[in-house]
Amino acid sequence: MDLHRVAWLCTIFCFVQVWPLSINCFLYKRLMKTSYTLLETMGGLFPLQCLKDHVSISFPQHVFQSNNTQQVTGVENAIYQTFQNIHTLFENGGFPDQWDAQKLDDFQNIIYRQIEESKCIMQKSESTQDFPSKECPLKAHFETMSTVMKEKGFSYCAWEIVRKEILRTLKFILKQNSDIML
Repeated sequence: MDLHRVAWLCTIFCFVQVWPLSINCFLYKRLMKTSYTLLETMGGLFPLQCLKDHVSISFPQHVFQSNNTQQVTGVENAIYQTFQNIHTLFENGGFPDQWDAQKLDDFQNIIYRQIEESKCIMQKSESTQDFPSKECPLKAHFETMSTVMKEKGFSYCAWEIVRKEILRTLKFILKQNSDIML
């Protein structure tokens, strides 16, 4: 009788361990909207005192657009890389005291979750066709944000400029690519 229970428990344990390993490989619109809302509300409107520090950062919107189904994987890769870049920008810390700490923490957790749950997008075979043309402008966009942060000494206004740019990026992704997200 005990051996029978142990066998069932082992079977259940193995099933529980294997079940979560299924690969989803999706971008979730709900998580994207939530991360957008958290980022938008963690600091409120763009502060007036930062207008003098405002820097124009060109936005590579073509990176998030596709003309046909073959380019969709390239766009998915660009979105995944956007999550990676956002995560990199936010891992330095030193955030403004004016931001809501709980919303900031929730935002960072959702970005990390999106990275983990869509990691396999980068492994799709057709991704090599279109993504290289999108990768350089996207990388340059986030490098510019990082440079602004460094030049402005990771100040409150620097963070607000970066937050505004990331909001613009997330909003564009949501608007242009809602059909490729679940």
